[in-house]
Amino acid sequence: MSVAQTVRVGSETVEYRVRGQGPPLVYLHGGLADSEWHAALDLWAERFTVHQPLLPGFGASTGGERMESIEDLVFHTLDWLDATGLSGEGIVLVGASLGGWLAAEVAVRYPRIAHRLCLVAAAGLWLDENPPAELFGNDPPHLAELLFADQTHPLAAIMHAVTDISQLPEEVILRQFRAMEALARVAWNPYFHDPKLEPRLSRIRAKTTVVWGEADRFFPLAYGRRYAERIPGASLVVVPEAGHMVILERPAAVAAAI
Repeated sequence: MSVAQTVRVGSETVEYRVRGQGPPLVYLHGGLADSEWHAALDLWAERFTVHQPLLPGFGASTGGERMESIEDLVFHTLDWLDATGLSGEGIVLVGASLGGWLAAEVAVRYPRIAHRLCLVAAAGLWLDENPPAELFGNDPPHLAELLFADQTHPLAAIMHAVTDISQLPEEVILRQFRAMEALARVAWNPYFHDPKLEPRLSRIRAKTTVVWGEADRFFPLAYGRRYAERIPGASLVVVPEAGHMVILERPAAVAAAI
Protein backbone atom coordinates (compact mmCIF):
# COMPACT_ATOMS: atom_id res chain seq x y z
CA MET A 1 0.00 0.00 0.00
CA SER A 2 1.30 3.45 -0.90
CA VAL A 3 1.61 6.11 1.79
CA ALA A 4 -0.29 9.34 1.10
CA GLN A 5 1.42 12.58 2.08
CA THR A 6 0.95 16.29 1.50
CA VAL A 7 3.42 19.12 1.11
CA ARG A 8 3.03 22.85 0.67
CA VAL A 9 4.27 24.21 -2.63
CA GLY A 10 4.03 27.98 -2.47
CA SER A 11 0.45 28.74 -1.50
CA GLU A 12 -0.87 25.35 -2.66
CA THR A 13 -1.08 21.83 -1.26
CA VAL A 14 0.17 18.82 -3.21
CA GLU A 15 -1.02 15.33 -2.34
CA TYR A 16 1.44 12.61 -3.28
CA ARG A 17 1.89 8.90 -2.68
CA VAL A 18 5.12 7.03 -1.97
CA ARG A 19 5.93 3.33 -2.02
CA GLY A 20 8.98 1.12 -2.46
CA GLN A 21 12.71 1.22 -1.89
CA GLY A 22 15.52 2.09 -4.23
CA PRO A 23 16.31 4.95 -6.61
CA PRO A 24 13.58 7.58 -7.00
CA LEU A 25 11.01 7.19 -9.75
CA VAL A 26 8.51 10.03 -10.24
CA TYR A 27 5.25 9.18 -11.99
CA LEU A 28 3.24 12.02 -13.53
CA HIS A 29 -0.33 10.88 -14.14
CA GLY A 30 -2.66 11.81 -16.95
CA GLY A 31 -6.05 13.46 -16.78
CA LEU A 32 -8.04 10.27 -17.29
CA ALA A 33 -8.29 7.36 -14.87
CA ASP A 34 -4.65 6.83 -13.82
CA SER A 35 -4.44 9.31 -10.93
CA GLU A 36 -5.29 6.47 -8.53
CA TRP A 37 -2.49 4.13 -7.46
CA HIS A 38 -2.34 1.29 -9.98
CA ALA A 39 -0.58 -1.96 -10.81
CA ALA A 40 2.31 -0.55 -12.86
CA LEU A 41 3.32 1.58 -9.88
CA ASP A 42 3.36 -1.50 -7.65
CA LEU A 43 5.63 -3.25 -10.14
CA TRP A 44 8.02 -0.30 -10.24
CA ALA A 45 7.95 -0.12 -6.42
CA GLU A 46 9.72 -3.50 -6.35
CA ARG A 47 12.84 -1.75 -7.69
CA PHE A 48 12.34 1.98 -7.07
CA THR A 49 10.94 4.38 -4.51
CA VAL A 50 7.91 5.51 -6.49
CA HIS A 51 6.57 9.04 -5.95
CA GLN A 52 3.21 9.91 -7.49
CA PRO A 53 2.21 13.58 -7.09
CA LEU A 54 -1.40 14.45 -7.88
CA LEU A 55 -1.63 17.36 -10.28
CA PRO A 56 -3.52 20.51 -9.25
CA GLY A 57 -7.26 19.85 -9.22
CA PHE A 58 -6.86 16.11 -8.54
CA GLY A 59 -7.38 14.50 -5.15
CA ALA A 60 -6.39 16.86 -2.35
CA SER A 61 -4.02 18.86 -4.56
CA THR A 62 -5.12 22.48 -4.82
CA GLY A 63 -4.46 25.18 -7.39
CA GLY A 64 -6.16 23.76 -10.46
CA GLU A 65 -7.85 27.09 -11.09
CA ARG A 66 -4.41 28.75 -11.25
CA MET A 67 -3.03 26.53 -13.99
CA GLU A 68 -3.52 28.18 -17.39
CA SER A 69 -0.91 26.41 -19.52
CA ILE A 70 1.51 23.50 -19.58
CA GLU A 71 4.18 26.02 -18.59
CA ASP A 72 2.37 26.58 -15.29
CA LEU A 73 2.34 22.83 -14.66
CA VAL A 74 6.06 22.59 -15.46
CA PHE A 75 7.03 25.12 -12.82
CA HIS A 76 4.53 23.69 -10.33
CA THR A 77 6.17 20.27 -10.81
CA LEU A 78 9.66 21.72 -10.43
CA ASP A 79 8.60 23.43 -7.21
CA TRP A 80 7.21 20.11 -5.92
CA LEU A 81 10.49 18.36 -6.78
CA ASP A 82 12.35 21.04 -4.81
CA ALA A 83 9.95 20.76 -1.85
CA THR A 84 10.41 16.98 -1.64
CA GLY A 85 14.18 17.02 -2.18
CA LEU A 86 14.01 15.17 -5.49
CA SER A 87 15.18 17.90 -7.84
CA GLY A 88 18.88 17.06 -7.69
CA GLU A 89 18.88 13.27 -7.66
CA GLY A 90 18.86 12.37 -11.35
CA ILE A 91 15.45 10.75 -11.11
CA VAL A 92 13.66 8.28 -13.31
CA LEU A 93 10.81 10.36 -14.74
CA VAL A 94 7.71 8.62 -16.09
CA GLY A 95 4.61 10.31 -17.46
CA ALA A 96 1.41 9.06 -19.07
CA SER A 97 -0.86 11.03 -21.42
CA LEU A 98 -1.00 14.58 -19.97
CA GLY A 99 1.72 13.51 -17.54
CA GLY A 100 3.87 12.32 -20.44
CA TRP A 101 3.53 15.72 -22.06
CA LEU A 102 4.51 17.32 -18.76
CA ALA A 103 7.49 14.97 -18.35
CA ALA A 104 8.73 15.83 -21.85
CA GLU A 105 8.43 19.57 -21.16
CA VAL A 106 10.38 19.19 -17.90
CA ALA A 107 13.11 17.14 -19.60
CA VAL A 108 13.40 19.66 -22.45
CA ARG A 109 13.90 22.59 -20.09
CA TYR A 110 16.14 20.84 -17.58
CA PRO A 111 17.98 18.01 -19.38
CA ARG A 112 19.92 16.96 -16.25
CA ILE A 113 16.91 16.53 -13.98
CA ALA A 114 16.27 12.94 -15.12
CA HIS A 115 18.74 10.25 -16.18
CA ARG A 116 15.91 8.06 -17.44
CA LEU A 117 12.68 9.15 -19.13
CA CYS A 118 9.63 7.09 -20.06
CA LEU A 119 6.78 8.63 -22.05
CA VAL A 120 3.61 6.52 -22.05
CA ALA A 121 1.01 7.50 -24.67
CA ALA A 122 2.12 11.09 -24.19
CA ALA A 123 0.16 14.09 -25.35
CA GLY A 124 2.07 17.23 -26.35
CA LEU A 125 2.54 16.97 -30.12
CA TRP A 126 0.29 17.76 -33.07
CA LEU A 127 0.20 16.00 -36.45
CA ASP A 128 -1.98 17.75 -39.04
CA GLU A 129 -2.45 14.49 -40.92
CA ASN A 130 -3.51 12.62 -37.79
CA PRO A 131 -5.08 14.93 -35.15
CA PRO A 132 -5.96 13.51 -31.74
CA ALA A 133 -9.54 12.51 -31.02
CA GLU A 134 -12.02 14.83 -29.35
CA LEU A 135 -12.12 14.31 -25.59
CA PHE A 136 -14.16 17.03 -23.95
CA GLY A 137 -17.92 16.65 -24.15
CA ASN A 138 -17.95 12.89 -24.66
CA ASP A 139 -20.07 10.82 -22.30
CA PRO A 140 -18.44 7.97 -20.30
CA PRO A 141 -19.37 5.13 -22.72
CA HIS A 142 -17.81 6.99 -25.66
CA LEU A 143 -14.76 7.84 -23.56
CA ALA A 144 -14.32 4.16 -22.79
CA GLU A 145 -14.28 3.38 -26.51
CA LEU A 146 -11.73 6.15 -27.03
CA LEU A 147 -9.40 5.15 -24.23
CA PHE A 148 -9.47 1.33 -24.01
CA ALA A 149 -8.83 -1.36 -26.58
CA ASP A 150 -10.48 -3.91 -24.29
CA GLN A 151 -14.02 -2.78 -23.56
CA THR A 152 -14.31 -5.53 -20.91
CA HIS A 153 -11.55 -3.94 -18.82
CA PRO A 154 -13.11 -3.25 -15.39
CA LEU A 155 -12.81 0.51 -15.69
CA ALA A 156 -14.14 0.52 -19.27
CA ALA A 157 -17.07 -1.61 -18.13
CA ILE A 158 -17.84 0.87 -15.34
CA MET A 159 -17.75 3.75 -17.82
CA HIS A 160 -20.15 1.90 -20.14
CA ALA A 161 -22.53 1.45 -17.21
CA VAL A 162 -22.73 5.21 -16.58
CA THR A 163 -25.49 6.26 -18.96
CA ASP A 164 -26.76 9.06 -16.71
CA ILE A 165 -24.08 11.03 -14.86
CA SER A 166 -26.68 12.52 -12.50
CA GLN A 167 -27.14 9.04 -11.00
CA LEU A 168 -23.62 9.10 -9.57
CA PRO A 169 -22.99 10.23 -5.97
CA GLU A 170 -22.58 13.99 -5.72
CA GLU A 171 -19.03 13.76 -4.33
CA VAL A 172 -17.98 11.63 -7.33
CA ILE A 173 -19.51 14.12 -9.78
CA LEU A 174 -17.84 17.09 -8.08
CA ARG A 175 -14.46 15.36 -7.97
CA GLN A 176 -14.69 14.47 -11.66
CA PHE A 177 -15.76 17.95 -12.74
CA ARG A 178 -12.94 19.49 -10.69
CA ALA A 179 -10.39 17.25 -12.40
CA MET A 180 -11.82 17.85 -15.88
CA GLU A 181 -11.83 21.61 -15.31
CA ALA A 182 -8.15 21.50 -14.33
CA LEU A 183 -7.40 19.38 -17.41
CA ALA A 184 -9.27 21.72 -19.74
CA ARG A 185 -7.44 24.78 -18.42
CA VAL A 186 -4.14 23.30 -19.58
CA ALA A 187 -5.15 21.25 -22.63
CA TRP A 188 -8.12 23.02 -24.25
CA ASN A 189 -6.31 25.64 -26.35
CA PRO A 190 -3.97 24.67 -27.92
CA TYR A 191 -5.63 21.27 -27.84
CA PHE A 192 -3.39 18.83 -25.96
CA HIS A 193 -0.16 20.10 -27.45
CA ASP A 194 2.55 22.74 -27.27
CA PRO A 195 3.57 24.02 -30.73
CA LYS A 196 7.08 24.72 -29.42
CA LEU A 197 7.71 21.28 -27.93
CA GLU A 198 8.61 19.18 -30.98
CA PRO A 199 11.55 21.31 -32.19
CA ARG A 200 12.93 21.30 -28.64
CA LEU A 201 12.87 17.53 -28.10
CA SER A 202 16.46 17.30 -29.30
CA ARG A 203 17.48 18.93 -26.00
CA ILE A 204 16.51 15.81 -24.03
CA ARG A 205 19.56 13.96 -22.72
CA ALA A 206 17.92 11.24 -20.63
CA LYS A 207 17.86 7.66 -21.88
CA THR A 208 14.29 7.63 -23.21
CA THR A 209 11.73 4.93 -23.83
CA VAL A 210 8.45 5.77 -25.56
CA VAL A 211 5.63 3.30 -24.82
CA TRP A 212 2.45 3.22 -26.89
CA GLY A 213 -0.66 1.08 -27.19
CA GLU A 214 -0.93 -0.24 -30.73
CA ALA A 215 -4.69 0.45 -30.75
CA ASP A 216 -4.57 3.95 -29.22
CA ARG A 217 -7.57 5.85 -30.59
CA PHE A 218 -6.92 9.11 -28.72
CA PHE A 219 -3.30 9.76 -29.73
CA PRO A 220 -2.62 7.21 -32.48
CA LEU A 221 0.67 5.34 -32.73
CA ALA A 222 2.00 7.94 -35.19
CA TYR A 223 2.55 10.22 -32.19
CA GLY A 224 4.67 7.60 -30.45
CA ARG A 225 6.78 7.23 -33.57
CA ARG A 226 7.23 11.00 -33.81
CA TYR A 227 8.41 11.24 -30.19
CA ALA A 228 10.87 8.40 -30.74
CA GLU A 229 12.18 10.04 -33.92
CA ARG A 230 12.70 13.45 -32.35
CA ILE A 231 14.29 12.46 -29.02
CA PRO A 232 17.96 11.51 -29.48
CA GLY A 233 18.53 7.79 -28.96
CA ALA A 234 14.93 7.09 -27.91
CA SER A 235 13.45 3.63 -28.32
CA LEU A 236 9.80 2.85 -29.05
CA VAL A 237 7.92 0.00 -27.38
CA VAL A 238 4.58 -0.82 -29.04
CA VAL A 239 2.20 -2.81 -26.84
CA PRO A 240 -0.29 -4.93 -28.79
CA GLU A 241 -3.96 -5.17 -27.83
CA ALA A 242 -3.81 -1.95 -25.81
CA GLY A 243 -5.29 1.50 -26.24
CA HIS A 244 -4.52 4.94 -24.83
CA MET A 245 -4.77 3.63 -21.27
CA VAL A 246 -2.04 1.10 -21.99
CA ILE A 247 -0.64 1.63 -18.50
CA LEU A 248 -3.89 0.27 -17.03
CA GLU A 249 -4.58 -2.37 -19.67
CA ARG A 250 -1.04 -3.80 -19.86
CA PRO A 251 0.78 -2.70 -16.67
CA ALA A 252 3.43 -5.43 -16.79
CA ALA A 253 4.42 -4.52 -20.36
CA VAL A 254 4.71 -0.84 -19.47
CA ALA A 255 6.62 -1.52 -16.24
CA ALA A 256 9.07 -3.73 -18.11
CA ALA A 257 10.01 -0.83 -20.39
CA ILE A 258 12.27 0.51 -17.63
